[in-house]
Amino acid sequence: MSTNVAKISELKTSFWNAVKNPENFENGEINWNFVDADIHMDAGEAGMSVPNEWYETFNDLADRFDNDLAEITRKVDQARQALGQ
Repeated sequence: MSTNVAKISELKTSFWNAVKNPENFENGEINWNFVDADIHMDAGEAGMSVPNEWYETFNDLADRFDNDLAEITRKVDQARQALGQ
């Protein structure tokens, strides 16, 4: 394991890149294990390890992503209903 530890800000960038990757979705749902793996691969390729405190941030970001996606889906459904679709 590397003694170089990735910065949380770098891991956040990897997180947002991973949630945009279509390969990290299965049946229209995000696979958080795939996202986590991408983050670890990014850190490893940079010769860095992922600090333990990252996992709380990861969970917070995942919750925010899920909540935002649910809100967007709700608004799209409302717009479709209003348009009679």
